[in-house]
Order: sequence, then C-alpha cells, then structure tokens
Amino acid sequence: MSSFADELLQRIARARQALSNAEDAGELDAERVYAGELDSLLRLAMENGVVVPSEPAHPHPQDLR
Repeated sequence: MSSFADELLQRIARARQALSNAEDAGELDAERVYAGELDSLLRLAMENGVVVPSEPAHPHPQDLR
C-alpha cells in the first residue's frame, strides 16, 4: 500500500473516531465539522481508488434506549 493510501486510511479512522466522540458528547457543531471532514476524505479515497474498510457495526448508545 502506498504511503498516500496509508495516511488517508489513518486520517479516515481518526475522523470516524472524532465524529463518534462528538456524537457521544452531543456536540452538534463538532459533529458537523467531523462529518464534513470524513465526507471529504472518503471522496478523496474513492477518486484515487483507495479501498476503505467499512466501519465496524456497533450500536450507538442513543439507539440502546
């Protein structure tokens, strides 16, 4: 895997985690920022043929109520 793809996948993982943390904390502004960042990174991956693994399925705490 190229260093570009490696770095991109790492950034996607960090953005996913940051988005999840913001959702858990109820920080709507941060959610929008991280969702936008994640969208941009996923688009970049698609445009460059980088295969992104899907997120592991895990229930969101709000869905468990």
